[in-house]
Amino acid sequence: MVRSFKSTLAAVTLVLAGALPAAAQQGLVEVPVTNAFLVNELNWDTALGKVEFAWAVLDIRGVAYVCGASSASTSFAHRKTKAVFRKGWVKVGKTKVMTDLSFFARAPRKSDLSTVKARCKPLPRGAGNGKNFILGFDPVRVRL
Repeated sequence: MVRSFKSTLAAVTLVLAGALPAAAQQGLVEVPVTNAFLVNELNWDTALGKVEFAWAVLDIRGVAYVCGASSASTSFAHRKTKAVFRKGWVKVGKTKVMTDLSFFARAPRKSDLSTVKARCKPLPRGAGNGKNFILGFDPVRVRL
C-alpha cells in the first residue's frame, strides 16, 4: 500500500545562516519547523513504534524546497527511519518530482518536532510550478 499526504507551496522568508556547511555543499539547508509544516505519522505496529514527521514545500529565495524532519517513538522505528524515507517521494500531479527523502532531519527519539530544524532539498527547476504536492512512500521491507 502506498501512503500519501498533500501539501501546498508555502512562501516563507528564512535566514539560512544556520545551514550546515556540509549540507549546504549538497544544496541542503536547515530551517526551523513552523506551522507551515504538516505533521503526519507512519506506524509499524504497537510494539514496534511509529515515526512522526513534519514536512513542507517552501519557497526559499525563489526556489521550491522540500523540507522535513522526523522523530521515532522506539529504537526500532528510529533505526528504520532512513530505510523508510529512502522509499519516499514527492509528486506534482501524477509526476514524481523527487524521490529518496532520506535527507529529512532525524531528531532524537520522542522529540517534539516543533523544536527541531528540518532539512531541505531543492526541487528540480520547474517542478515547483504546481500548487499541490503529494508526499508518499513505496512499500518498504525491513528485517526484524
